[in-house]
Amino acid sequence: MVAYGLFATLADNLADRNIRTGFGFLFDRAGFAIGETLIAYAPGDSYAAALAVGLLNTLLISALGIIFSTLLGLAVCMARLSSNWLLARLSGLYIELVRNIPLLLQMFVWYAALLFGLPGPGPGAVGPFDLDNRGLHLPALSLADPGRPVFLIAIVACAILLGAVRRGAVRTRTALAFAGISLVPLLLWGGIDLPRAGRFGTVGGLSLSTEFLTLVASLSVYASAYLAEIFRGAILAVPAGQSEAAKALGLSPAQTMGRIVMPQALRIAIPPMTSWHLNTIKNSSLGVAIGYPEFVSVVDTVISQTGQAIEGVGLIVATFLLLSLSLSFVTGLYARQLGWSVAGQPGRSIQSAPLEPFPLRSATAWPSWIRRNLFRGGRQSILTIAILAMTAAFAGKGLSWLLFDATFAGGAADCRLASGACWPFLRENARLILFGTYPEAEQWRSAAAAAALLSCLAFSFVPRFWRSRLGLVWLGAIAVAVLLLRGGFAGLSYVPMEKWSGLPVTLLLASLAVVGAFPLAILLAFGRRSARRGIRWPSVAFIELVRGTPLIGVLFLAAVLFPLFVPSYLSIDSLPRVQLALIFFTAAYMAEVIRGGLLAVPVGQAEAAHALGLTKWQARRHILLPQALKVSVPGLVNTSISEVKNTTLVLIVGVFDLLQTTRLSYVEAQWRPYFAEAYLFTGTIFFLLCFSLSRLSMKIERKLNYAG
Repeated sequence: MVAYGLFATLADNLADRNIRTGFGFLFDRAGFAIGETLIAYAPGDSYAAALAVGLLNTLLISALGIIFSTLLGLAVCMARLSSNWLLARLSGLYIELVRNIPLLLQMFVWYAALLFGLPGPGPGAVGPFDLDNRGLHLPALSLADPGRPVFLIAIVACAILLGAVRRGAVRTRTALAFAGISLVPLLLWGGIDLPRAGRFGTVGGLSLSTEFLTLVASLSVYASAYLAEIFRGAILAVPAGQSEAAKALGLSPAQTMGRIVMPQALRIAIPPMTSWHLNTIKNSSLGVAIGYPEFVSVVDTVISQTGQAIEGVGLIVATFLLLSLSLSFVTGLYARQLGWSVAGQPGRSIQSAPLEPFPLRSATAWPSWIRRNLFRGGRQSILTIAILAMTAAFAGKGLSWLLFDATFAGGAADCRLASGACWPFLRENARLILFGTYPEAEQWRSAAAAAALLSCLAFSFVPRFWRSRLGLVWLGAIAVAVLLLRGGFAGLSYVPMEKWSGLPVTLLLASLAVVGAFPLAILLAFGRRSARRGIRWPSVAFIELVRGTPLIGVLFLAAVLFPLFVPSYLSIDSLPRVQLALIFFTAAYMAEVIRGGLLAVPVGQAEAAHALGLTKWQARRHILLPQALKVSVPGLVNTSISEVKNTTLVLIVGVFDLLQTTRLSYVEAQWRPYFAEAYLFTGTIFFLLCFSLSRLSMKIERKLNYAG
């Protein structure tokens, strides 16, 4: 009945708004241009061609992000495992900073740095490699028409030969001979097209736009921090006897790592690494926030022109599900060929040598500590000196910008005379960043709402409050925050939801998403384990659909499709719609965490409860669920951390959260050059929130005896 009512309402709304349905629009003329294409495209082409361009851009961004993040993550992992104290500490600092700052904020920082920090295209000569605020310009290989199909065929033939060589079906010399033949099209029809100065900028060569560079850099850096920890855990899971045997055979540490440890570690790392590569594919949809024409951005344009939101959101969901399933299939096939191993091998695992803490209180021990940890041997000494030199250079420039060359008084005119930070910018715009468009005279209410939620977070650190009542305290704090922001009672003026913005909205969205998703996640976890197909299949479908869809797609679903499923006389603001989307998205991930906890509970617990005469639901409530939640608490806290960072994505659908008000703060021309101060301020807030939650997770793990 509920489904019938929803679809009946949908049909009425579509008819009232004269919105047609079906995919026939795909063959209509698109009528809009796309700046970056891998295939030929013009505004006169169809919507299907435009979507194909967006899909290819998404695949390109995802592939580059996966490759660069894997290489960078492996490098950071090796640095983290280094015996050099300074290098290990700096790599750990890198991981903490990157993991505790939202991806969208990092993306905006990269974009602003490239757009405002680099010079524009100059009128002078352009070298073969040129970087300006319009992008990176490189030499390009050009082929005349006869050579292009021949060269593509040669590339495919080389790939086939490579596979044949690995199987031993073809000799290496024969393969090299055929590879040399593939260069003939380059010699006959090929050439090098160099960048050169044009009338309106650099022309010729291969131009990678600022948006393209921003998206690849931010995705690579963000994922590398997580992949570094995945690689480190996999390396430490390899039995120590493998390294000892390699050392006994005379292999060097580099040979041991490359030939013995790393191949075994990759088998262990494949499952979590695949999960993060899937996240990279879904995170590529954030290109819509900076104007890069990836698939979601093109679909958004198509929806705006045709009004066919149902089909557009359906295409987003289906496309990313297909990409996720394809990557999972390929990596699963590769893992099975290697011999899948999630838990490692039996035996004593490799132990990472703990870093010796610096004896700050004992000055007499400093020289010996420095010799042991920084200058042990020639290579360590050279590495330490190089790191100290680079750190000193960066620290000197950073301190000069932050303090020595900074402006602390005056206005924008005074800041333009200095080369450092402009702290008057924060004095003038801090209230705008924190409270946004909330009425200035009532901003004390916004501050009180944020204080109520932050106080609950502080109470969560006290172990004696770790009871069921803590959930009631959070519910009370959320209710107080909503009442303060809304007003309309006790002499408080009413403030509509479209005026709510800034830090309180970010805290409220994250808190409500976690608290509201928790009971739904429990139901989904039990539903997925139910023996009844009518319960299990809908639970599985909901979890997999939501987890396989980017959060952007879920937000579009709430912002665009939700109004079509409610009666026309019922108007719901965008903030509640977005909140529902965040609750459903969080519940899907929490459900899998809780399901993992349920699987960890011994089967005998349920059998004993049944023998004592408890009903199924009594056994679940009093026996299974408490034990499962005890195991799942660290994972649930990690999901909460992700939810705090996910709130930044709501700006794409028009909600003024903390990140959106940060962007508003430097809209005025006089403050536009000082975006770095704005993002530094907001990044610090997000870092403190996420870092505090991560410390809370570690504290809970130690309390529950899970640490180590």
